[in-house]
Amino acid sequence: MATHHEARERARAAAPAGYRLHTITQARPGRFTTTYVDSRWRSRRGTVTVDGASVNRTVYGPKYRRSEGEREVQVAARLRTDYRQARARGVVPAHLRISVRCGSGYGILVDVSGLSDDFLFAERPVGAEYGLRAAALLETLELIYAAYQRDGSDSFQDCYQLRYSGRVKLLTEAQQAEQAREREERARRRGNGGTVGRAGRPG
Repeated sequence: MATHHEARERARAAAPAGYRLHTITQARPGRFTTTYVDSRWRSRRGTVTVDGASVNRTVYGPKYRRSEGEREVQVAARLRTDYRQARARGVVPAHLRISVRCGSGYGILVDVSGLSDDFLFAERPVGAEYGLRAAALLETLELIYAAYQRDGSDSFQDCYQLRYSGRVKLLTEAQQAEQAREREERARRRGNGGTVGRAGRPG
């Protein structure tokens, strides 16, 4: 039967690339449960027994446990709160308008307005979608977006198992203008007594 020290050494040796052992707990005699984390505090779980150590494929976001069992619409509500807090703390620019919505089969969609094309495409490397500063902002927004994610995907087997799909999108000036026209049209139709689909709520 493996001791706690032996189990820890086996668990450390089994750590997947980019991850380190975070916790190891004895579940019952001869069996330990492990948690590995990467630099973004995403985690993977595993076990250690007398037969050796193993690590699960599934990756969990750093806030997944807070929302385990919740529906997509509840996760979207959490994301709205997180984006508001990120603006208040200066993690992302305060002037951004961040719309989070559940997209009728398209997962959770995040649209970010308030950025100029000059910002989006300044210092854009060849072949890149955005410039350097915009890409750094997008990465921050995506880290917040993925905090509640559960990803059991395996690209080698063409298998994709996400808790929620979707994306974060930085809108160009033309796309922002188009959205403004759509909002005006919805407001006009409401004023005329028409029925309007539910719009995404800003974060």
